[in-house]
Amino acid sequence: MKITRVRPHLLSLPLPRPVKTSAHDIRTVDTVFVEMETDGGAVGSGYCFAFGPKRAQALNVLVEDLLPLYEGQDPATPRAHFDRAWRSINFLGHAGLAVMALSALDTACWDLAAQQAGLPLYKFLGGGRDRIPTYASSGLWLDYSIDELMLEARRFLSQGHTAMKMRLGRSPREDVERVRRLREALGPEVKLLADVNQGWDEATAIRVGRELEPFTLYWLEEPLPYEDLEGCARVAAALTTPIATGETDYGSVGMKRHLEIRAADILMPDLQRMGGVTEFMKAAALCDAYHTPVSSHLFMEASCHLLAAAPNGLILEHMDWWQELFEEPLQLKEGQVLLPDRPGVGLGVNRKALEKFRA
Repeated sequence: MKITRVRPHLLSLPLPRPVKTSAHDIRTVDTVFVEMETDGGAVGSGYCFAFGPKRAQALNVLVEDLLPLYEGQDPATPRAHFDRAWRSINFLGHAGLAVMALSALDTACWDLAAQQAGLPLYKFLGGGRDRIPTYASSGLWLDYSIDELMLEARRFLSQGHTAMKMRLGRSPREDVERVRRLREALGPEVKLLADVNQGWDEATAIRVGRELEPFTLYWLEEPLPYEDLEGCARVAAALTTPIATGETDYGSVGMKRHLEIRAADILMPDLQRMGGVTEFMKAAALCDAYHTPVSSHLFMEASCHLLAAAPNGLILEHMDWWQELFEEPLQLKEGQVLLPDRPGVGLGVNRKALEKFRA
């Protein structure tokens, strides 16, 4: 089997309502969706994205630049193709847009390799779990009123979620009050996560983090600017609430820096900032060597397979922004995503959606 054509699609996906965090004000998710086709008729897929159409255009140019490294190759050897592409972007550096563009190609190639083997991706990677715990992340935004938080939380529960994430970054008093109100409404059995989106300084993180400890958060995410690893390590040491971070760093080398200074209790390698499946699995194995669990950041369609294949895979971020691009949604049961049992990623591409959202 040979890869005969790689087709990137430049898309713009509008959000149901603008999303507000302490770091972002998001209205559209501008995406490069890659289809990788073989002479046998199989199609693998992957995607990368940015906030802003011109930034997505830059990603698209880089995908087009890298795709000749895949066309004409056997998809059964994705690591070899990744290594060649990784060397080719050395001058640009192993961070930033080039790594993000490579991630879409690498993920599509792994999808094809698993299809060629006749196995779901998680089994192809050696995983034995057919489901993975998940948390709802497509809501509970910073600009929501208390009433909107309550309504959204009830909607998540009705969908079968048993864990959900809210955003922090208002005033410390408001943040604590919003967590208190939501925890009281949910009760102690529902896992509640909180994401600061890098909005605090170290002193604030320790002070507010201690005020939040009675509410038994599952984790407190990205309390500090992502590059302040030493400060994050001090926050993690000062609090009983687990600290999660790492989504904004690049490659397994980025994860290694976090691990060496114990910057967090849980690391969150991001599929596109890792550069795709190849480097994500390397990062997960590195974290496992340090006895550190990993979660995912976005890209739930592929990330569910990767977490199920990693022995230290903890919980999947359930973000539905790209769900319409696939023929069927991931199935959710009692707080867990059931992994597709078809070969590859196993969800199929919704071509009508590709046309609908074409930029």
